[in-house]
Amino acid sequence: MDDAVDTRESPPEHMYGRVLRPHEMLTRTRYASAEPAAELRPWVLRYWSVAWDLSAGERYRQTTLSEPSIHLTVERGDLQRANTSGAGLWLTGPVTRERFDVSIFGTGGVIGVNFRLGGTLAFSPHRPAEVVDTTIPAAVWFPEVDELAGLDDLDTAAEVLDRWLLAHEPRMTESYARFRRALEIVEDSVVTHLGELSQRCGMSERTLQRTFRDHCGVGVKRILVRARVRDAVAALDRGWDGTLAELGVSLGWFDQSHFTNDFRRITGYRPGEYIGRGE
Repeated sequence: MDDAVDTRESPPEHMYGRVLRPHEMLTRTRYASAEPAAELRPWVLRYWSVAWDLSAGERYRQTTLSEPSIHLTVERGDLQRANTSGAGLWLTGPVTRERFDVSIFGTGGVIGVNFRLGGTLAFSPHRPAEVVDTTIPAAVWFPEVDELAGLDDLDTAAEVLDRWLLAHEPRMTESYARFRRALEIVEDSVVTHLGELSQRCGMSERTLQRTFRDHCGVGVKRILVRARVRDAVAALDRGWDGTLAELGVSLGWFDQSHFTNDFRRITGYRPGEYIGRGE
């Protein structure tokens, strides 16, 4: 298991560009993560946990970017989100409506499984498009999920989750392998448009769009824009010392208004607002 994060140190690398203002989050919560068993890593990115014990009357809104992946969570204590509240076993689908906000208060915690894009298809016949922008009881997709109830320690939980997921006997398919190769190309910051991605993948744009819809329920254009905005947020949270125009150009935007509009659509803030400069 990765060590729990010391709030006096930098957030773990994987938080940058995903959690808004991660340093602030770590002043109010305790975060830890763990890798899944090697056999699960093609489909599962990480296990993670967040715990909190806030003062009476204090509420904190934890915000992540619109997230195209799916999370299975075991939740306890006091928390609230758009369409679910409180403890339980939940499945949260791809988020396309700007940010994903969860309000926490009192005492509580979450242990989660962060599936890779398309990864749930190795464990459940349900399609990611079914849960876009919503949270449902995890039992809808995983009838045996009650076996995970009561998990509250990531060291123990990681072992239990490994066994539970491996029992589903995940198998690599040709379509998922092809999709993963496309995702690797998306991570190349040089690729900023659908046409470039189509050429690099050796697929028609229509086939590429269908592949992304089938595997993650979200269109490829949104994934491409989100990847660039994620990189912009990460740069700002690391202390970018250039101009915002320079940041936009470095990530493939050649029009400042398009950079501002894309950033605001994904995060809910203009770039200047996000770092407190105003605009």
